[in-house]
Amino acid sequence: MILLLAFSSLVLRVVKAQELVDPSTVADKYRSLPNIITGCVATILLCTWFSLHLNVPKPVNEARFSKLRLYAHKLWTFLRNGFFPFVVLLVAPEWVLMWALRQRLVVAYMVGNGKVPTRRHGFFIVMSGFHKFSKLEIPKRGKLLEDNTGEEPYGQPDHPLDRFDVCQLVDDGRFQLPPEVEIDDRSKSDWIAKSYVLIQTGWFVAQCIARKKQHLPLTELEVVTLGYALLNLFIYVIWWDKPQKVERPIRVFCGELPRRSEEQREIKRSMEAANWIGKLLTPVVGWQDQYTDLRSLKQTPTFYSGNPPPQNWPLKSLSLEVFAMMLTAIIGSGFGAIHFLAWSSPFQTQEMKNFWHLGSILMTGASFPMIILCIVGPFLDFLLGINNNFVKAIAKWVIKPIALVFTLISMPLVPIAYIAGRVLTLKVAIQTLLAPLPPEIFLSVQWTNFIPHL
Repeated sequence: MILLLAFSSLVLRVVKAQELVDPSTVADKYRSLPNIITGCVATILLCTWFSLHLNVPKPVNEARFSKLRLYAHKLWTFLRNGFFPFVVLLVAPEWVLMWALRQRLVVAYMVGNGKVPTRRHGFFIVMSGFHKFSKLEIPKRGKLLEDNTGEEPYGQPDHPLDRFDVCQLVDDGRFQLPPEVEIDDRSKSDWIAKSYVLIQTGWFVAQCIARKKQHLPLTELEVVTLGYALLNLFIYVIWWDKPQKVERPIRVFCGELPRRSEEQREIKRSMEAANWIGKLLTPVVGWQDQYTDLRSLKQTPTFYSGNPPPQNWPLKSLSLEVFAMMLTAIIGSGFGAIHFLAWSSPFQTQEMKNFWHLGSILMTGASFPMIILCIVGPFLDFLLGINNNFVKAIAKWVIKPIALVFTLISMPLVPIAYIAGRVLTLKVAIQTLLAPLPPEIFLSVQWTNFIPHL
């Protein structure tokens, strides 16, 4: 009888143990470390790749290329216009966000002033979708193009057309903008791809919110991924009307271009007068458009945003560059603040906890000096424009020197602090995955708990 009871108890324990490791049960209640890592990496790569809306590359007639040269050309085009911007977006998403904001504000200015009928037309212009060509017969596959081939001569590409040239040609009646559907046809992205990215990003964000709602901890890698996902979502929404992955511009055979406008002459003078230091540093802060005269170039710079509009636009004294920088700094602070979600997470060591806290503070606070400078600059211009000698004197001899000293101190410290914060948070996010994680990390979200029960 005793042996029978012992055997029955052992059988019950085995059955309970089998229930605990039943795959169908575990799959619903727990998640594995590989699933966490693959989900985060897939979300980061997917959001980053699909959020990029690049400018149109240099047009090249590939019909004359040999197979080897054609492959080499396509590889170089992919590296320059695909892989390199992708890496930049991974390393510095805020910088790409500022580029997207600048383009969106330029397009908003063009639409608001009646220069273009739709935002899609405006984006297609500032991304150099129109390229000036000269009619010139060129050899193709060892023979010259002739009239009886039935194919239009490709022509000789001269230079991209900026927004000034395109709008002037349209106003003069020498060129007509294509229909919006034709521009859409050149885009390699459709509503299905866009919806898929939004669903994937939304699903990841929903999981993070649900885990916090059920008091389940997030890994530091998931917090970093959440920041990337939301930041890329901002970029994606800003570029929603911009055609994606346009490989060839529309050829424009317009002959001689109109006389340069005053803005174009100023840009050309700035480009010719700029030294190598200025040309090296201006792309860092996103002001390279002031030194980019497209008539003097064969192709559009990768991060060209369309040249800033004149200063009489609706924001008056607040220039486009400053406004875009201020918005980027505000959104960048929000990106850093997301890392505070893991402030009270169970870290394996006190050192990792301190590093994460320090990195979160640095990433969030690094943008505040930029926000202050973006506000002080237009405010200083406003004070200097007041018809009051006392106010002008205070602005010139007190506020301006203080702002100058603050700028000289903060400008080098801001990128250093931000990079240090980014490195610390990534370091901790990787270290936590290599060390034993708390059991709560592996608990899955129980979505049935959100369904009202009667």
